[in-house]
Amino acid sequence: MRLQTDIRTSQLQSNQASVASAQAWCRLADRPPTPKFAPSTWVKLLNPPTAFSFDEAWLLCQYSEQKWLAWIPDYGEILLSTDEFYIAT
Repeated sequence: MRLQTDIRTSQLQSNQASVASAQAWCRLADRPPTPKFAPSTWVKLLNPPTAFSFDEAWLLCQYSEQKWLAWIPDYGEILLSTDEFYIAT
């Protein structure tokens, strides 16, 4: 009998976890879209170009849909992909 009780308890916990996971996905879908980047905005770099450069960049202009020309202090201009930076909030 104890073995059957353990299995039922495990199944109940598994079902509760899947419901919580589904609710988390619904909340994620309700989030507003990621902000559009704009010129003259400071962004945080995920991977600075060198160990000695700043971890922030100033967006100068959009180069393509996924690329921006930016300026990094003490480094200079650089072409960044939108997955290489984010807006710090």
